Amino acid sequence: MSEQERPRIEFPCEYPVTVVADAGVTLREQLFAAFEEHAPGFDRAAVTQRASRNGNYQSLVFVITATGEVQLRRLFEGLKACPGVHVVL
Repeated sequence: MSEQERPRIEFPCEYPVTVVADAGVTLREQLFAAFEEHAPGFDRAAVTQRASRNGNYQSLVFVITATGEVQLRRLFEGLKACPGVHVVL
């Protein structure tokens, strides 16, 4: 069997980032700050949010213009450093 190559992304591109985190307005503002730092100019109005069944967690989807792998890596690291973030996809 041959090893599969990782799919290649052509930059720049529109790139969705999903964050699963504890529910809360304060955390949401921390996430927005991380996106402003690493992907300035993203459309805040286009962010979608869905609460978990019990309301303890929230899933937020941000769409950014990704400029490269370094930007995405730094963004993911910045998001994972936010207290209350459980998963970044």
